[in-house]
Amino acid sequence: MTESEALAVLVSAQSIGYGQREQALEHAGSALSLLADPYAQEKILGAEGAAELRDALKNSERMLEQLRHDGVSLIARGSAQYPERLAQTAKPPHLLFCKGAADLNDPTSISIVGTRRADNYGLRHTRRIAKELAEKGVCVVSGLALGVDAAAHWGALDAKGRTVAVLGSALDKLYPAENRALMEQILQSGGSVVSEYPPGAGPTRYSFVQRNRIVAGMALGVLVTQAPHKSGALSTVNYALEEGREVFALPGDIDRFGSQLPNKLIAEGAHPVATAQDILSLMVTEPRRNAGPKKKEAPQQIALRPAAPARPLDAAEQKVYDQLLAGDLDFDALSSQTGIGGDELGSLLMMLELDGIVVSLPGLVYRLI
Repeated sequence: MTESEALAVLVSAQSIGYGQREQALEHAGSALSLLADPYAQEKILGAEGAAELRDALKNSERMLEQLRHDGVSLIARGSAQYPERLAQTAKPPHLLFCKGAADLNDPTSISIVGTRRADNYGLRHTRRIAKELAEKGVCVVSGLALGVDAAAHWGALDAKGRTVAVLGSALDKLYPAENRALMEQILQSGGSVVSEYPPGAGPTRYSFVQRNRIVAGMALGVLVTQAPHKSGALSTVNYALEEGREVFALPGDIDRFGSQLPNKLIAEGAHPVATAQDILSLMVTEPRRNAGPKKKEAPQQIALRPAAPARPLDAAEQKVYDQLLAGDLDFDALSSQTGIGGDELGSLLMMLELDGIVVSLPGLVYRLI
């Protein structure tokens, strides 16, 4: 078994959170060493995590054989194929599952994000700008969702350019299924489809928030073309800002629902975009640096704590709220301190974010608004 295959087994033990995985790898020295004796790291993984990892190892051959059969490349953090910009972010995935071209280190990449419910204005201009970018050799990164994401990928394909789709589910659990033909077109064109999730992992609300940090982390900047105020695209923007990326936005009519977030971002300092040249004129290729995860720093923003929630909370939501009253917490800490499992907590946080009670920050950190 290779180190990359060992990492695939490790991430398939999904009850083990990112922070636990990171700490266990640091103590063990490698995924192979960790798998050799999972219980040596029981203090970090917990008895349940160590047992799940042991069982994952016992059942790993079928998963690894399926990955080989499906032509999935395993790109480990620290390898030459791993996206260098992503490796420098606060919480880079330990492993990427990749179909298509495995070299994800495009020198110039721009992420395009927005609402699934884009109107004709948003779809038309998203596809046009993506096509213009691809014609200039820019790789277009997006999330393969309906609406803006799909338009961005199609625009790059119109120019016979390169595009990378980042999924919020495993490669064998494509969501939405309606975009399977688009995924095949991306792969046939020499593009890539990537995920940090092991085979069989379906989408959750939390997984899409996680996915957004990869979309932001792979690119020089993020373009928001259409999205309402309460949109998942805002988490991508937050990740981009935390990592020092440029933020661009397509302006729209003030009474257009999908232009709420882009117009707000422009008012707060984002670069307005009408053509790809508006982006290209501001792009600066980053110098190459040694890849390695960036140490997470405390967010610099200052926010006032509300005296009370904006709406009545149920028991589980109240647990989350009470923990965040003491200060910002990352997802793993929230799960540990509230006793709420990952999928349920992800759904709770998404609803609290949509209702304007919490905000997600880069590094999967959460704060009360």
